[in-house]
Amino acid sequence: MLKNLRAEMQQEHIGAYLIFNTDDHNSEYISADFMFVKALTGFTGDNAVVVVTENFAGLWTDSRFFISGEKELTNSGFVLKKDITYTAFLKENLKPGSTIGFLGSLITAHKYSELKKKLSGMIFSDVDLIEKVWHNRPEKKLTDIFLLEEKFSGESSDKKLSRLREKIKENGASYFLTSGLDDIAWILNLRASDIDFCPVFRAFLVVEKEKDAYLFIHENRLKENLKQYLSGLNVRICGYDMVYDFHNLIPENAVLLLDSKTVNSKLYSSFTQKIIDKPSPVQLMKAVKNSVELKNMNLSMVEDGLALERFFYKFEKNLENGIQMTELSAAEMLLEERKKSKDFLFESFECISAFNPHAAMPHFAPSEKDNLEINKDGVYLVDSGGQYFLGTTDVTRTIPTGKFSEEFARDYTLVLMGNINIAMQKFPAGTPGSHLDVLARQALWQYGLDFGHGTGHGVGYCLNCHEGPHAFSTSAARNNAVAFEKGMIITDEPGFYKENCYGIRHENMLQVVESQIKVFLEFSVMTLCHIDTRPVMKSIMTQSQIDFLNAYNKKVYEVLNPRLNEDEKAYLKLRTAMI
Repeated sequence: MLKNLRAEMQQEHIGAYLIFNTDDHNSEYISADFMFVKALTGFTGDNAVVVVTENFAGLWTDSRFFISGEKELTNSGFVLKKDITYTAFLKENLKPGSTIGFLGSLITAHKYSELKKKLSGMIFSDVDLIEKVWHNRPEKKLTDIFLLEEKFSGESSDKKLSRLREKIKENGASYFLTSGLDDIAWILNLRASDIDFCPVFRAFLVVEKEKDAYLFIHENRLKENLKQYLSGLNVRICGYDMVYDFHNLIPENAVLLLDSKTVNSKLYSSFTQKIIDKPSPVQLMKAVKNSVELKNMNLSMVEDGLALERFFYKFEKNLENGIQMTELSAAEMLLEERKKSKDFLFESFECISAFNPHAAMPHFAPSEKDNLEINKDGVYLVDSGGQYFLGTTDVTRTIPTGKFSEEFARDYTLVLMGNINIAMQKFPAGTPGSHLDVLARQALWQYGLDFGHGTGHGVGYCLNCHEGPHAFSTSAARNNAVAFEKGMIITDEPGFYKENCYGIRHENMLQVVESQIKVFLEFSVMTLCHIDTRPVMKSIMTQSQIDFLNAYNKKVYEVLNPRLNEDEKAYLKLRTAMI
């Protein structure tokens, strides 16, 4: 395929071709028919930029995928680049006036603008070479769309559209355009599963400031009841690709509100009308959960907690009895437990079920080709979640499968201290996550240790597991200046990874609540799954951290105990005993 791509480049007189690992909607997770990077290189991470020239083929990603990326790219013809940015590489290796090819629908307007600034003097060509060389491209996945009833959503779509229109007017715009699939699903209270693990459907949405809206969607997808539902909301149904001609349907003096950091370059450049470029107001609207969503999400934690505790009971019994388990079979065992809930839809992301060296890869997922047997001599990390009608979950636990070293116990405890420091913190209203991120790293830093990923992300309601705009992060690439508000949900997931040995991550979901201190906020831990205390090194913890851990494990036992059988109860009582 690489050879064919270079042949097409030569025919189009392209000096370098860029491939971005996303879709037309700048989605984090993508469907199989957009996984060209994987098909071309073998790389499975969700963040990648590929550069192909006449005599070079390279891939850029972030530190989460450095270890797995090196492995996956072996003998692929592609090099994992870590020492230079792809834009700096192109500047050094292309002659001025060279043509850089790309697919305009796979790069955001903002990223394209930045690219042109950094590579001034180059010629850019929006040309689809992917379609020409990817002959066995999977078919589009178009799944059944269903209405998320108000007993789950907590607010009608009519009211959401009314609130959104106020935001459009406040910004001096006449139309709002979004390509964010989670935005669209949330506004219209509709869900599907076009992308694995994400209850969304492919579409674009334009909302007019007074009354009308336009849904651009593949034809014949909507059942009659949904057509009537949307008609009642004054939503006009248009063909999916018609969005690129929408500029012809609105007045030349119209003003569009959109976000160039999410809208693709091809769509953005189609408009001759005035554009107000701002973050989507929907991001913040859906980040603050309503009372129904919060109540339901806390109920989903009970369902998820039961599945997790039953899984860990069986997992440890299998270890004790010498029953063979692999990373893949353990992930399947956990999924079977989640499926027992009547509200379960599917997993919220690919299960990270990792043993020993695989656990040192923050985003490792087992496969038939790479699937370690789990034994009594190591560390098991499982990061998993579920999509429920009641909400979305994301939880990570790390457990020793047998004897463990003092070094592991120390690292385990340092990561746990970071998790607890975040969860215990009270903070003034208006504080963003970037101001609190250090709390998760403070204990690790004292020993010269750290982790390379963000500390926490927002979580959707029966939507994307990773949701903005708030985050625990110091990364300049993240919009981490967004202040926490009551009703937001965020994960708390510090970690530490010792290459080729073990990985540790403790992750809970937190709800932002009012504090008893006036004009202050704090967190309430939502996740219900015990934290293993066997490796805890009490000597390096404060008493308040120990008290917090004991109180948390006690709560887990008290909430879940009534719905467990006698053996499961005994197991959980042992694992939640005070230290």
